[in-house]
Amino acid sequence: MEDTNSSIYALKTSAGQERNVARLLARKARTIDGIGISSILVPESLKGYILVESSTKIDLRNPDLKVQHLRGVVGGDATITFEEVKRFLKPEPIISSIQKGSIVELISGPFKGERAKVVRIDESREEVVLELIEAAVPIPVTVKADQIRIIQKEAD
Repeated sequence: MEDTNSSIYALKTSAGQERNVARLLARKARTIDGIGISSILVPESLKGYILVESSTKIDLRNPDLKVQHLRGVVGGDATITFEEVKRFLKPEPIISSIQKGSIVELISGPFKGERAKVVRIDESREEVVLELIEAAVPIPVTVKADQIRIIQKEAD
């Protein structure tokens, strides 16, 4: 639960380095007294940012907080409420936002970068059957839902 004298800060990191920054900050928080960091959250949906709960004000001029790939504190003195953080604790499954007929882009696998149309959705297995748009012959391709990014939702 949230402590009354703790504040939650958003820290800007290099994109893709969120977990590394969190690990380095956690190591420093365990070994160095006075930093005051009690928890660190790395939300998957928030690229380039981590959330840090601290009993002291986060000041990056402090040499103890110098960590590679840490770029700054968002909003300076602004803190984030616990209500705003709650939505990152239980994220919405990706499969629930995908609709049949949507245009998606594959972000991993052998067809990385290809655009496709959603043909069928298997929510129990979290798989999506796609038809590649640029392919000469329409071939159904089955991929996991986390391997695609929605470009255009299906128009009703």
